[in-house]
Amino acid sequence: MAAATAASASTLASSSSSTRTLPPAIRRLVLQTFTKKYSLQLHASALTFIAATLDEHELLHVTPGDDELEAAQREAVEVLAKGCLDLGVLEEAGGGASSIVTAKQLQHVYSQLVADGQQAGSGSSTGVAAAVLDPDISRTQYESILNEEGAPAPDRWFDVVDSFAMPRVQWDSVAKTFVKLPQQASILPPPLSKPLAIRNRLQALRALVLRNENFCPPLPGSIRARSSDSWMKLTSTSNLLGRPNGRFLLFGVLTTTPDGRWCLEDEDGRVELDMSQAIPGEGIFTLGALVLVEGRYSDEDGEKLHVHAIGHPPSEPRARAREMYGHIDWTGKGVLSLKEEQSLSHSLQRHHRDLSFIVLSDVHLDLPRTFHSLKAVLRGYIDADFVPFCLVFCGNFLSEEGRRKADGGLTKYQEAFNGFADLLASFPTLFATSHFLLVPGPSDPFATPLLPRKALPSLISDPFHARLSSKLNLSRTKVQERVHFVSNPCRVRFWGKDVVVFRDDLLERMRRNGVAVGEGKEIKEGGMKKFLVSTLLDQAHLSPLNQQARPVLWEHDHTLRLYPMPSALILADSSEHYELTYESCHVFNPGSFNAAAVSTSAAAMAGGDDRLGVSGAGWTTYYPATGRGERSELARA
Repeated sequence: MAAATAASASTLASSSSSTRTLPPAIRRLVLQTFTKKYSLQLHASALTFIAATLDEHELLHVTPGDDELEAAQREAVEVLAKGCLDLGVLEEAGGGASSIVTAKQLQHVYSQLVADGQQAGSGSSTGVAAAVLDPDISRTQYESILNEEGAPAPDRWFDVVDSFAMPRVQWDSVAKTFVKLPQQASILPPPLSKPLAIRNRLQALRALVLRNENFCPPLPGSIRARSSDSWMKLTSTSNLLGRPNGRFLLFGVLTTTPDGRWCLEDEDGRVELDMSQAIPGEGIFTLGALVLVEGRYSDEDGEKLHVHAIGHPPSEPRARAREMYGHIDWTGKGVLSLKEEQSLSHSLQRHHRDLSFIVLSDVHLDLPRTFHSLKAVLRGYIDADFVPFCLVFCGNFLSEEGRRKADGGLTKYQEAFNGFADLLASFPTLFATSHFLLVPGPSDPFATPLLPRKALPSLISDPFHARLSSKLNLSRTKVQERVHFVSNPCRVRFWGKDVVVFRDDLLERMRRNGVAVGEGKEIKEGGMKKFLVSTLLDQAHLSPLNQQARPVLWEHDHTLRLYPMPSALILADSSEHYELTYESCHVFNPGSFNAAAVSTSAAAMAGGDDRLGVSGAGWTTYYPATGRGERSELARA
């Protein structure tokens, strides 16, 4: 079948070379997809083959406004380009990512896609993509490929991503795209890695800013081009010299000079900032953040930019980022195109709408009331026949008093986790369907201010796995498949959803390192939480601080990147619970599992009530299908 298809495709291309050409709009689409998105160069014969293939499937000449056929046209071009990389035709030809794609190579890709499309019921991603080009598979069938087997098991598309296992994906300023570096990230890199990490963040975010519609120059002759204020133009610090009293818009790193004066630094240099009259935009401004500043340049009292306004860069919605960089494997768990992600999301809503994650933070395992509360929570889910698919437990796993008694040793932790293993083993039903994630807190071993943080040491995890294996009569491998000791931060990829989990007292840290801009008006508590969320997602980074305030492993800086924007961001903090949605990303803090319990227990003690077992412990339930969270608390016993 594949050989016959290839032969017919070859005949089709040769017979049509003189009669079929790509219309200008389709030619632009092809070049944008192959050249700009996938860095592939097209031979003239390849353009002829694409024209013949689209014409064969009645996708060459599409009536403007026909959304369905236009979408099919875009998808057809996308799968051909992606197939050149996925099927390795360039490597087979001895070329690299910049090799010229010929008609012969596209014939091989096309025939393979059609052959795989006829087996699309297997649910492979290649088969899903092939459905667009296969005339025997209708669009309705394509949308239901993932559902032909009924309700797939939730584990089928569940991946836990440790920060130290993520590939090094960085921005390439020459190719204007993200690329995967072949070298492994090192914990002890050379000194040059520090400025390179900062520069890479700056270049990637600058490219994002320039893609924003407010920064794109208008087309010549358009109505928008007649107004000088219709778009914003970025300049660099090198262009300020010799242009006093000019008004400029700059983008760079907010930092200070050696003597403590504010300045903005970009790739070309730095300029001192006078922010006494600046009007700040929404968000929290910190040293090390990437900011946009607009102001008047003056050289009268020293070269200085008198800032009129300062703000964070605009964020980019997840859908747009995934559409542009759908060929990038960000997590090391395989490439998933935007169309495949959407299909998984629809299937999740149809079959597992009530499936949930529960997130608990500050689970102090040295306190008896924590075990009583945990037992009540798990018993409640079992009795209600509503077993969570994933239970996320975040540290700190010892209370402040427990850490003082531990005195830096692991004995207290091992004892606490032995008790935790016994508790979980008393609910064997959970291990049949649920996964457990254990994320270290800021003070858990081995405590360090560096980000990212490794998972809890094997001196804790190995005895924990062994005890569960013994109690449940399961193999160690089976237990390890269900219990995941992960880094901080970590990620979960689940049915096309990307969930980032980060345990840190970030609200207080950002408040402590915030820069007062202009009059420095006090921000209310609710506004501070909103500003925290907008700052992280606009900065596309979990730690928009300088190395002095929050040191980061230089070659692991990419693991803190929030681009593409995640589906959900869990900021497990010791502050009170909050929850909001920003640019379709659902962000929430589950709050401290023990904070409510402590206050309620104190009140109970003051009133002579000794029932301290289950008293107001709180957590958050997250539903991936709907992208929403739900606050839960134990009623006082």
